[in-house]
Amino acid sequence: MRTVAAATVFKGFTLVSEVAETGDPRVTKASHGPGVQGRSRPTLAEGLSAALHFLFPINSRGKVQAALAFESAHVWFVPVGLLIGLAWAGLFKSTWRLYGEVASLRVIPPLAIVIVESLITGPFLMLGLARTVNLLTSARPWRPPIDAAEPLSPAGTLALALSALSLWVFIASIPPTSGWWPPPDDWRYPLRHLYPAPIYRSLVLAPIWGRWALLLAGTVGRTAKYADDQTVALCRPLAPGRLLLHTIFPMTITSAYLSRDGNYLTGIIVGMIVFLAAYVPSVVMARRGGGQTRQSLYAVGLVGQLSFLAAYRAFWPLVHG
Repeated sequence: MRTVAAATVFKGFTLVSEVAETGDPRVTKASHGPGVQGRSRPTLAEGLSAALHFLFPINSRGKVQAALAFESAHVWFVPVGLLIGLAWAGLFKSTWRLYGEVASLRVIPPLAIVIVESLITGPFLMLGLARTVNLLTSARPWRPPIDAAEPLSPAGTLALALSALSLWVFIASIPPTSGWWPPPDDWRYPLRHLYPAPIYRSLVLAPIWGRWALLLAGTVGRTAKYADDQTVALCRPLAPGRLLLHTIFPMTITSAYLSRDGNYLTGIIVGMIVFLAAYVPSVVMARRGGGQTRQSLYAVGLVGQLSFLAAYRAFWPLVHG
C-alpha cells in the first residue's frame, strides 16, 4: 500500500471523489496536479456548456455536468455577460418603443429587464444573494448552504426584494438623453457604430461586470469545505494573474464608453469602484462563511452588477453632462 501511495504522489495527482451538496453521487470532485489519469484538459466547448449550466437555469434532463469541465468555464463568463447585456439592450429598446414613457419615466422597460433577469438571465444571482444573507445572518454561518426547501429568513427575503428593486431604480433613473459619439477628428470615429445610446451602454456593461465580479469572488480566499464539486473545479484555476486577463475587456470597453472628452480615467475609476464593491463582500463571505460557495459567488456577482449601475448613474454628469 505504501508503494502504491508513493507512486501516486510521484505522478503528481490525488483523486478525491465525494458526493456534492446536491446529494447526487454522479458529481465528483477532482483535486489534481500536473496530469489527470485517463482524461485530458476540458475543451472550450465543454467549458462553455459548464458556464451556461452554472449561470442559467438549464434543465439537463437528469444529466449531471462533469465537475472537471468547470475548470475551463471561467473563460466564458465575461463573453456570456456581454451576450446578456446585448439581450438587455434589445429588450429595453423594444419595450420602450412598445409602451413609451409615463410622466417622462420609463416604467415598463426596466421592469421587463427585472423580470427577465429574475427568471432567465440572473435568477441564481438574486437567489444567491438572498441565501448568502440568510446564511451569514444565522447563528451558524459555517453550516452547509440552505437548500431550496428551506425558507428564507426575513433578512434574506429583504435582500431578494431590495436587489430586484435596486435593479429597476438604477435603470429607470438614467435620463433619456441623446448621448454622444466620437467626433470625426477622434481616432474612435470609425468605431462610432459600436457606441449605442447612453442608456444602452449601461445595460451592455452591467452584466459583464456582474459575471466578472463572480470570477473575482472565486479568486478571493478558498472554497468552503462543504462547497459542491462544480464550484471547487470552477475556482481551482482562478488566480490574480488570470483574473487580470479577464479584466482587460470590461475595463477597456468601459473606458471607451465613458470617455466623452477622451478622459479614459473615468472608466477606470468606475471599474475600481466595482472592484472594491465586489472585493469587500467576497472577503467577508469567505471569512464569515468559512470559504466561498456557489451561493456566495452568485451573491458577489449581483453586487458587482448593481454597483456598476450605481457608479454609472453617479458619474452621469461627468460622463454625459
